[in-house]
Amino acid sequence: MLALLGAFDQEIAGLRGRMAIEEVIAGPGGKVYRGRLEGRDCLLARTGMGREKAAAAAHLALQRYPVTAVISLGFAGALSRDLAIGDVIVCSTLHCASGPLGWEGESEACHADARLLALASETAGQGVPRVLLGTGVTVRHLASGTQKTQALGIGLRADIVDMESYWIARIASARGVPFIAIRSISDTTRQGVQPFDRVLTADGRLLWKRAAVSFLLHPWYLINVFTLFRSARRAERNLTAFISGLAARI
Repeated sequence: MLALLGAFDQEIAGLRGRMAIEEVIAGPGGKVYRGRLEGRDCLLARTGMGREKAAAAAHLALQRYPVTAVISLGFAGALSRDLAIGDVIVCSTLHCASGPLGWEGESEACHADARLLALASETAGQGVPRVLLGTGVTVRHLASGTQKTQALGIGLRADIVDMESYWIARIASARGVPFIAIRSISDTTRQGVQPFDRVLTADGRLLWKRAAVSFLLHPWYLINVFTLFRSARRAERNLTAFISGLAARI
């Protein structure tokens, strides 16, 4: 059984639409969908944002079901100037940073399963404009602004940043379950990674009062919301196409 873990509804919506869903289970951060994707037994979970939610969902999946491979999926911010909106990044290595500028790892790096990497390589080029091999870093809080994101990338020689993949990788590794992280770019270095974790709950709901204050103090965030929405749609389409193709091969 393949376990697919994404933080938010928008990240998993395309895959959910392609699944033949047999059961819906209440999970720690939202719903878990059990069924079949591309002919393969599959769990698709919305984990919620950050370490605690991602870890709880990963534990639930691995304890209750005969999972044979785990994919952490979703959107990511680019740390490399060469990356564009919608690029799909297959992470060979994952680091953890203690803060937006703290690139000292909290533990040793996690590495993707060699077989899953090979299958991802075979899937590249089928319906997705650009699929690249890269290195990811997971942070507790998103850095905003181009200078901060570039510093984070330089410090760890990382290509992308997210808030969940490293923690899911650690849990899968501890249980001996093959793991890989696959992310699609929703923010580039020219935009800076948007700090929307400050106005969202861990399960993705908007904190309206905090958002209103944030938009009043930083009105350019509101403009960025519309840009981010368009970017996220492109990222989701490419991510869905690639994950579906990979699932058919696993």
